Amino acid sequence: MTASGGRAFRWLVGRYARPFSGAIALMVALTCAANLLTVLQPAILAALLANLSGTARQTVPPGTSWLNLNYLGVWISQRLSGRTAYDVLALFGVLFVAVSVVVAGLNYLAESTASWLRAHIGRAIQSDLLTHLVGQDMAFFARQKSGELISRVTFDASATATALGPLIRSLIHNLVQIAVYSAYLFSTSAWLTAGAILLLLVQFGLTQALKRPTRRMALEETDVSAGLTGALQEAFTSIRVAKSFGAEAFELDKLRGATDAVVAALWKKGRMEKLEISARSILDSLAVLGVFFIAIAQMRAGYLTFQGLLLFTFVARSLISPINQLATSALWIESVGAAAGRIDELLAARPQVVDGSTSKATFDTALRIEDCSFGYGGHIALDGVTLEIRKGEFVALVGSSGAGKSTLADLILRLYDPDKGRILIDGVDLRTLNQRDYRHLFGVVSQESLLFHDSVRTNIRYGREHLSDAMVEDAARVAHAHDFIMRLPRQYDTVVGDRGLRLSGGERQRIAIARAVVHNPEILILDEATSALDSESERLVQQAINQVASRATAIVIAHRLSTVTHADRIVVLDRGRIESSGRHDELLATSATYRRLCELQFGWTADEGSRPAPTR
Repeated sequence: MTASGGRAFRWLVGRYARPFSGAIALMVALTCAANLLTVLQPAILAALLANLSGTARQTVPPGTSWLNLNYLGVWISQRLSGRTAYDVLALFGVLFVAVSVVVAGLNYLAESTASWLRAHIGRAIQSDLLTHLVGQDMAFFARQKSGELISRVTFDASATATALGPLIRSLIHNLVQIAVYSAYLFSTSAWLTAGAILLLLVQFGLTQALKRPTRRMALEETDVSAGLTGALQEAFTSIRVAKSFGAEAFELDKLRGATDAVVAALWKKGRMEKLEISARSILDSLAVLGVFFIAIAQMRAGYLTFQGLLLFTFVARSLISPINQLATSALWIESVGAAAGRIDELLAARPQVVDGSTSKATFDTALRIEDCSFGYGGHIALDGVTLEIRKGEFVALVGSSGAGKSTLADLILRLYDPDKGRILIDGVDLRTLNQRDYRHLFGVVSQESLLFHDSVRTNIRYGREHLSDAMVEDAARVAHAHDFIMRLPRQYDTVVGDRGLRLSGGERQRIAIARAVVHNPEILILDEATSALDSESERLVQQAINQVASRATAIVIAHRLSTVTHADRIVVLDRGRIESSGRHDELLATSATYRRLCELQFGWTADEGSRPAPTR
């Protein structure tokens, strides 16, 4: 077992063996019982041959092991003295069939237990992996491809789980047979046993030669499979864009490239597997021939009887199969090690946003950002921002694209921690708070209102099953969504389609607002919630926003300035800094950036500078 394979087993045993120890013990017991009965078959055959050949009554030389295949049948037959040869033949014939039936039943139970272990340990690994991944911060997901993560949770978890189920069974199954068959051979002829050991060494020499390419191909297969999963997810998620741009052929080319890579990897791995099978088959044939010639030489020298020759050839041939399978299991361990290594790599990732222990259930006074700076991969998004948002305020964040508005909202939600500075709520640093409790204070509506392929009711209630249907409908009314929902085929039970594609943009946005306000949040964050809507949808959504904002602290990232001119305070961001803040009329007089934004949106000319912006 290589170092990587050893680490995989230690990791699995340390983390998952104890919860499934009963099932593992049952599998081991069933496997041992089945194999101990299997290796009794040479003894039964020896007794049948001894009685058929009439040698059952011959004398066994003193000091001869009862496992010696020359005299094994004699030794067993003499334990049944007083019975006729016909009775012994009938007894052992029935016994041979009975043992075969019992072995088949035990093997079935052992295989079933191994399959059960693989499925349930796989589920446990997937559960732990999902829990770990969901607990990661947004920076982690920005670095990872979602398709690769999906592949780790599905393919790699299942492959890793084989180590405590089918792989352990295979190892025990083969080792027991090798041990007992080797005892038969060693008790009969040391020369022939040396031939079997030579076979073992040759088989594992082939295994050592194949280990490195097998691991490399296993890694390549998982990589290209993850790439295909990612390509499929991206293609199906962006199908509207592909069709809108007439780029179906482009997407197909990308998908075909991904599938071609998978085919190439599978073909390469398949060739290696078939090469292994063919090479082992040749080695098996040479080994059987070699053992047979050695056995004939031993028989001519008087060390082996004809019955011993037959039985030795049978046992030696039976020994080859578990040796082969044990060697193949060593390559299997390499594949398991590759999969386990990827999972271990993911589980080793630690979130930069570490959860605190303090619970925060209310928002009482103010949310304060103190000298906060933050950057993505060397690009500074916020630089020395200080801002206080008091309870009950309606604060608008405005600025050109890339000014840092959404980044500031992400920091307030603690999706990221600032590189410098700190954020406090009611004087308490966010880093000390339990993230889940803290985020329950918020209702969030993003620019892209993502809905799930489920009913309207479930989308509004999302993650809060304790909320009543009445509360769901009240939230829909607040969001001006109730009327159009009642016109849907199944009303609140209508399935909205993947990402809500069965609804219009305005309808999706209003359901998103209902989802944000259904639990009566104390702080509402709206990230350009009306920027992609038509005039009528914008009017309805804006009415919903105004109604919600009137009863909660509202932080609105505005693309259309007309929607926030009545805000208590407008904060103007420019290149990651706060340029100015104040009410609309004040900023027209004091902020060049705000005035320029108004001129661009409202079409003012220089001599219309004092003209107020439209209000709603």
